[in-house]
Amino acid sequence: MKDFSILMEKVSVTGVQKDISLVTDFNAYAQYIEVVCKTQKGELVSNNNIGSDYYTYIFDGQANLPVLETTLAGYIQAAIPRITNVSVRTQYSSPTQFQFLVYYSIFDGTSKQENNTTFVEVEL
Repeated sequence: MKDFSILMEKVSVTGVQKDISLVTDFNAYAQYIEVVCKTQKGELVSNNNIGSDYYTYIFDGQANLPVLETTLAGYIQAAIPRITNVSVRTQYSSPTQFQFLVYYSIFDGTSKQENNTTFVEVEL
């Protein structure tokens, strides 16, 4: 298998994983959801719709998880128009880590895939 150095020179490697690869279909949606959840709203100048304000809810001292879950679901659905029925459920939260499941459906214009789940873990 071939890989590339930082200077874009081919390097032989023995592993099977690549540093960069094209992600398609369901995996692309799962990664996009993770990006929305882990990016602070307004952080990406190129697209202000990507991101969430979860830090506001985590560090406000209220620990209002239902509000955080509803807000994250709204941010995800607004950033990714092809997914619907988004809901977020907290699995675990601590002062250093936040884990949750995102449930959603995907409609790509021709077919609909329902009952999808993505696990997201955010280090605080």
